[in-house]
Amino acid sequence: MRQLLFALAVFAWLQAPAFTAAADENVKGQAEWEKTLAAARKEGVVVISASSSEVLRQVLTAFEQDYPGIKVDYHSMNGRDFRARAEKEREVGQYLWDLRIGGTDATTYQWKSRGVLDPIKPLLVLPDVTENSKWIGGIDSLFGDKEKRYVLHFSSSLFGGVVADRDAVPEKDFKSAHDLIDPRWKGKIVMQDPRGGGSGNQALATFIMKYGEQFARDLLSKQDVVISDSKRQMAEWVVRKRYPIAVGLGSDDTLAQFQQQGLGKNVKNVSGDDAIGGDTVTLINKAPHPNAAKVYVNWLLSAKTQAKLADVAKFNSRRVDVKPGNPESALDPQRIGQYLSMSNEEAMEAKLKAQQLGKELLK
Repeated sequence: MRQLLFALAVFAWLQAPAFTAAADENVKGQAEWEKTLAAARKEGVVVISASSSEVLRQVLTAFEQDYPGIKVDYHSMNGRDFRARAEKEREVGQYLWDLRIGGTDATTYQWKSRGVLDPIKPLLVLPDVTENSKWIGGIDSLFGDKEKRYVLHFSSSLFGGVVADRDAVPEKDFKSAHDLIDPRWKGKIVMQDPRGGGSGNQALATFIMKYGEQFARDLLSKQDVVISDSKRQMAEWVVRKRYPIAVGLGSDDTLAQFQQQGLGKNVKNVSGDDAIGGDTVTLINKAPHPNAAKVYVNWLLSAKTQAKLADVAKFNSRRVDVKPGNPESALDPQRIGQYLSMSNEEAMEAKLKAQQLGKELLK
């Protein structure tokens, strides 16, 4: 009996949680995780670049509340501006960035090929993050790069790239993105600039893959499309019916902010989409705060943070245990292998063509 009690006591001791913080319990390699946390707090900061959305900033900087002692140095900028800035810095030996959060373009994958990105997959260590069943399609399906290691999509939505104010643009007259070239909508379309990265480029690339290059040429050359680089401006124009059709706005949380104020309640995604796009996180090569970046990535992909992104920023998380922030554009898990993913490396040729057409046809 004494031996049995001793054995049970030893077993209980071995099974006891090693951490006081609930968020850090049950981590594979608990001692290693504690070491990472200590090193991250010593670094004291994680430097990230992400969208200029104030709602997104609030969610992504809440990390500081969960991990006191590690500051989030948050820089608001679009992907094109970030990459141009980082390129210049790296040319003079300045390696200032840890993570980029946002969409992808051809440069994202060019960076991967050039070694400007480091693999982010090895940073995933928390069981809440690494469990394959937690993610729609499994962990490997989250990666847009061919190696399945560098460009991690944590949210994905159906993406035709077009929204319309259905009070001004009835569904019977505008059923899909193909109707963009109908002459009746000439002068009524605003589009995010497709000449750089971002959702305007992604939308035009989608049209090229679905409808052909001539469709994209007709849209840019015949429809008097108004070009903007500000999603806030685009959203305001749409909800106020100045330009009732927007290309490259999608289900952006900027639009949701106006709708929460009672404006543009009938601005809807255009149906018939079978393409998807999403938000990614990538690890920049020679990140100055590697341990803080590791802690941050696991926090970002946790159920708690993904639920907050869904609730506040209207993201559709790839986690199966998080309700979609925008059910209208949510993925069907049963069709995950059938969608045309416009954020993946294979779609980059169309994105480059979209950039070329924009530069050729937009003055």
